[in-house]
Amino acid sequence: MEQSRTFLRNVTSLTSANFAAALVQAVISLVIINYFKEARYGVFNTAMAFSTVFLIFAETGVGARFLYDRSGDKSTIDEHFGAALVLQVGPYLVTFMLTVAMAFVFRYDRLLITLIAIVSGAAVLRIFAELCEKVLNVYQEIHLTAMLRAVRFMTIALGGVGIVVFHGSLVAWALVTLCVMFIAAVTTLAAALRLARPRLVLSTLWPTLRASYIFGIGAVFLGIYEYVDRPILSKLLPHDTWQASVGVYAAAYTLIMFTSTLPSSLVASLEPIVYGAKDDKRRLAHLGSLAVRAAGTVALPLAAATAILSENVRWLVLPSYDKDAATVLTILSVFLLFKFMNWPGGMLMAASGQQPRRATVQGIAVVLNIGINLVVIPYLGIFGAALTTVLTEGFIFAVYQTSVTRALPGYGQWRRFGKPILATAAMAALIIAVKTALTAVIGENRFAWLAIIPPAVLVYFGMLHWLHYFTDEEMGFIERILSKFMFWRRRS
Repeated sequence: MEQSRTFLRNVTSLTSANFAAALVQAVISLVIINYFKEARYGVFNTAMAFSTVFLIFAETGVGARFLYDRSGDKSTIDEHFGAALVLQVGPYLVTFMLTVAMAFVFRYDRLLITLIAIVSGAAVLRIFAELCEKVLNVYQEIHLTAMLRAVRFMTIALGGVGIVVFHGSLVAWALVTLCVMFIAAVTTLAAALRLARPRLVLSTLWPTLRASYIFGIGAVFLGIYEYVDRPILSKLLPHDTWQASVGVYAAAYTLIMFTSTLPSSLVASLEPIVYGAKDDKRRLAHLGSLAVRAAGTVALPLAAATAILSENVRWLVLPSYDKDAATVLTILSVFLLFKFMNWPGGMLMAASGQQPRRATVQGIAVVLNIGINLVVIPYLGIFGAALTTVLTEGFIFAVYQTSVTRALPGYGQWRRFGKPILATAAMAALIIAVKTALTAVIGENRFAWLAIIPPAVLVYFGMLHWLHYFTDEEMGFIERILSKFMFWRRRS
């Protein structure tokens, strides 16, 4: 019961704060995306992706390993915190210089090189802040992590408003991000120092690195896979049009990734509990089933609605962008489904002792992603990049779920999605019917389709309830979450 209360508190605090902050950030980001237009946003997003691809080589995995180990044993947290700071931040400072040098090797123009330098500095500061967050998570101070992230997102949002109001440039927007990340790093370190004081013990460095490298390799592969398509597009597309094409692709990709707030919050809430249960396979299987069912139950209708309403979404939030953005959204809706499921899937791979296999899968995914992109982008352009992203994420999903099912007796909830699929089909039929009727009555309208969302949500979850999909434990979680968010309690 105590575990359930901890899980509920973590999920509620982190998800609610992240959702509210991400909602504000999403609105401001869309304003920024539309303000800079396709070409300039394509340049900025390429700088972000390029810096990630090269900075990620410094990832040693000590942050993930720190949470993995210290969630169960906090007796030596000070010295491991000190080791994590040295082994994580030091290499990133080195690769920061490497990243800027590689920008010259790729023969980018002065503006793009400047942007790469600034956003790379901001990324190093963000990594430092996220490492300090691990200390808070170990001590179950998830609400504090949520608050700090919310402040960070809100500050970036205010900076975005300032850029639009005062007609700022791409460099000004990058500098805003750099300043916000500096403030985030300082405040998060101050919060972490309340719980642990980093202590440098030289004898701890090598054992920590040796135990962590497999987490780092996985993170390196994942970072390359998720961002390498933008630099490839910048070099394979025509020299005079690649900026706008990358802008269209990046805008659609960014919309899809905003939805990752939900599964990432779920995983961040569960990680201390799941890693604490890594020696109890039955308990681990139960927690894993709960996480995957939650992610899949939300992902199925969200992916279906994104595919059906992609043009409406583009017209509403990206009115200045080419209609190709809607096609990219439709393709990436399948990626959304796989991505949701792979958040808890990756966590369970690590917790069940399969991190080496997880890293191998991510390495194969990188090779597949780069290889397929190099073949299809010259012919299909940004649509080829989107299809490659879907194929790669689908490959990761298949291996994750197969591996976790074999490793954890009692796991396998991902197979029981027949009822959510039926509910999604009913919801999709309603969306198509109402959308067709609205178009026939009032014609094409930029906002009218929003009226479809409330009945679609009611139909989907109503069907699940009617089909008795939720267990008693899950219904208890749902009722308590509703009571917290909506001040509503079910009457018996």
